[in-house]
This record gives sequence, structure tokens and C-alpha cells, in this order.
Amino acid sequence: MKTLYITLMFIITLAGCTKEKYCSEAKQIVDNLNEESLLGQMLITAVPSYKIDDKTIAIIKKYKPGGVILFGYNLHNGSCKSLAYDLQRLSMEHIGIPLFISIDQEGGRVKRIQNGVTQFPSNFALGVVNNDSKTHTMARILGIQLRLSGINMNYAPVVDVNNNPDNPVINIRSFGCTPSLCAGLGEAYIKGLQKSKCISVAKHFPGHGDTYQDSHYTLPVIYKTLSELEKVEFIPFKKAIDAGVDCIMTAHIAFPGLGINTPATMSPFFLQDILRKSLKFDGIIITDDLEMKGITGMQSHGAAALHSIKAGADIVLISSYEDHVQEIIDTLKTAIKKGDMSLELVKSKVTRILELKLRYQIMDINDGKILEKPYKPTLDDIKLLNQADALNTELSRSSIVFYSHNNELHDFIIDNLKNYAQLFSKNNNLISVFNKEHVIMSNTSFDKKNTILLIDTSSYTNAELYNMLNSLTNYHKVLLLITGNPYPYIQQFKNYPMLMSFSDTEESLRQLALCLKGAFEPKLSHYCLTLNKK
Repeated sequence: MKTLYITLMFIITLAGCTKEKYCSEAKQIVDNLNEESLLGQMLITAVPSYKIDDKTIAIIKKYKPGGVILFGYNLHNGSCKSLAYDLQRLSMEHIGIPLFISIDQEGGRVKRIQNGVTQFPSNFALGVVNNDSKTHTMARILGIQLRLSGINMNYAPVVDVNNNPDNPVINIRSFGCTPSLCAGLGEAYIKGLQKSKCISVAKHFPGHGDTYQDSHYTLPVIYKTLSELEKVEFIPFKKAIDAGVDCIMTAHIAFPGLGINTPATMSPFFLQDILRKSLKFDGIIITDDLEMKGITGMQSHGAAALHSIKAGADIVLISSYEDHVQEIIDTLKTAIKKGDMSLELVKSKVTRILELKLRYQIMDINDGKILEKPYKPTLDDIKLLNQADALNTELSRSSIVFYSHNNELHDFIIDNLKNYAQLFSKNNNLISVFNKEHVIMSNTSFDKKNTILLIDTSSYTNAELYNMLNSLTNYHKVLLLITGNPYPYIQQFKNYPMLMSFSDTEESLRQLALCLKGAFEPKLSHYCLTLNKK
């Protein structure tokens, strides 16, 4: 035990010294940056294309951003690798500092990159599996693949506790309904992702799970006391901080019960008193997108950026790339000129940003010169990539759930001798997968009484689904396929049996098909009993 203690203390001391070294180097860089470059490092902005064009060059030259966020339109043939590497070269030419190249690659329905990265299932699916070790390995593989694709920052994991079944935006992006589950799997995910030298961003602090509104379209409100937040919402973030997460994203949510009627993104109470002082987070605080209506419905982009930074944010994220970015920079410059925000505050934040870029080997310093540092996976990393497909299959299969009050699973096994299947879906990918696995019959002359009707709920509105179910008098068996958020269907169609994947990736769809063929037993409904409880 004594040897273990000495070894542990040595590792902790070494880590502290390493961080101090990078911090010292970052301060030296900061001292040589002008105001324009300093403010640029505090911005992550979008770019307009899947390739370097005149507009992208102008954005990098004019705004000198510290990072970019990539969306689906930035992909070429499902990949962003070429763009990411070209952006870094452009940044070194015109800024002299490498970029954070960031993306939302959560898994499940929230995925940007299609090629070169394994399409793992959603966080909720991982919550059904509930295996810390497998989640850690999955996140590490994902991190390696992202780094090989040129991405060094992933806006994941969502560690919000999804404790409101009416939540329109979090639901299956969360690991589940309990703080302990979200905390444990969040910790495993963060450690795995960051072990691969991909920055993990835990989101959305102080918690977006107990809302019935989407901050993309309005400012959600949570009526909770501080004590209630400490018992639920804060727990996964505290665990994330203890796990060494280097970045936390804020939420655009108001808490009027605490006297906070503006978004938490702009709240010194949440960002300073709680996140910095109480939870002892010393990493980077990044805002959620300032283009969201939870922000723009209240004030200008420039004012929102200034208030967020003064409240405690280090980086402001904006998904546009022209007028609003200039507005933000102009507002920040004016604030410094008028003494409303000190240049020393800006320098302290940029020091934190550059320290992270150095520590994650995004950049290096050699003889006083800043260099981009290309990512090189280790031999162990390369070996681990060989496990990606098998792990994806295992996770996707282990997260299939059969939900029913009256039926047995064997009632829905399709053998194409006694039971046939017909599929109602507008999802061509799902239809293709089910055809490939020989689940659905092309012959339409079979007896409907021996036919299992499969309905892909994601293809229809609830009203359309009601009408469809009311008209299906000739079918003996009906099974709803739930590839997304299960809550509305459990609440409104609970008398119908359901097969759930919580994910619409191709592998999750394939496992749904294989389950219907009797290839394996899904988990049963008791795994989902908390779904309809607030």
C-alpha cells in the first residue's frame, strides 16, 4: 500500500508539473499577442463550406478565431479530414496558432461525420447497457478516430440527467434518468475520450434534463432550489470534474427560483460561485451556441458574448461566421476600451486556452516558435481501432429493449414460414437494412392474420400514427419500432408492444432486424420502467 501511495503521489505531482510547464509557455505566448489575436482565441466560429474558399480564408484572416465548429455541410463524402487539415494550415499561415477543430459527434441521432468514424449508438443506449468499461473503450476508440479525422474537440458527452419525460431536446442524448448512472458513464466516457488526446466537453451545465422546452427555440425555465440541483443535476458534473474533464459547456436556461431570469450561460452565480468555487472546476468554460433563441430572444450577440465572458466563460461558441462574429469582436473591443472588461481578464482566459492546446499536443513550441503538432496514434491506439466494429455490434445489440404489457417476444419472431412481416416506414435506410436481413417479405399476397405489421414510429407524426393504428383491424399483430425518443410512445401508445433501439444508426437498425429474426433475446421492459416517471 505504501508503494502504491508513493507511486500515486508521484503521478499526481508529475501531472501538476506538466500542467505548470504548459501554463508557463502559454503565458509567454499570451504576452506577445495583440488585442485582436487575444479576442480571437476566445471565439469558436463556423466556416461556410467543405473546402477552403475565399470566404473561409477571409474569416480566418479577419477574425483570427481560436477554433471552428464543423457541421454536416462541412463534410465532403461524409468526411471532414481534408477540410480539418487545410484549416490548420490556413490558421498557421494567418494566425500563427493551431485551431480547436470541434464537432458534435455524440452518437445515435447526433452525429456529423459519416465516414472514418464508427457510428456508435446513443448515450441512452449506453445507459441501457450500463457498462463503464465498454463505454470507456468506445469513447477512446471514437477519440482516436476523431483525431485521425482532424478533430481535436468533441462536444460530448451529454451528462444531463433526463428526469423529465417531456424533454424535447435531451431525451436519448442522456445516459438516463438517474444521477448515478449519468455520473458513472459520463466519467467513463470522458476518461476514454481524453485518453485519446481528444478534448471532451461535458454539457450542458447546470443541467438541461428537467425542461419541457428546447433552448434552440426559446429560453427554458427550471423552477428548482439549489438543494434540489445539488441532489440531481450537479452530480454528473461533479463526477466529470473529478474525472479530469477539461471543458464544460453551459446551458441557456433560466432559474427564477434562484433569482436568475437570464440564461445560466451569463450567470456569475452558476459559472463562478458554483462551477469554479463550489465544484472546483479549473478548466475551460464554453458557451452553448450564441445563435440559439435562448440567447438571441433576449439580447444581441455582442452583449450576450460580453456578459457570458464577464460571468466566467472562456470561449464563446457561435454557429454563424459573418455579421454576428464581427459584432461580438466589436463589443468586446469596446468593453476593453471603456474599462468594462479588463485586458488582464482576457489574457487569463487565453492562457487557459493555449495551455490546453499545448497539453493536448495540438500545438508545440520549439525554440520559441509555435508549431502545429500533427496527431500520431500509438501502436496501442491502432490495435484498439480493430475492436471498433465488434464493440459497436455488442453495444447496439445489448441496448435493444422489448416493451409490452401483454405480449411475449416470441409472438413477434419472424420466420417467414408461420409469421411474415410487413413494414410501414419512410426511412429508406431502415427498409434497406430490414430487406438485407430478410425480415420483410416482398410478396404482398400473404395472409394478414399471420402477418406482423412493423411500424417505424419515427416516420410518422403522432396524429398519423393514431389514425394508422385505428385503421389496422385486419392485422393480428402490430409492433412499434422505436429508434428515437421512447417517451412519447410509452405515454401515448402504451397498449402496443414496442421494440426499442434508442438509436437510428445502421448497426442499431440491423440489431432490431436480427432480434426480430430470433438471433438474440432483447432486454425486457423492466429496464425502461423509469421512462414514464418524472
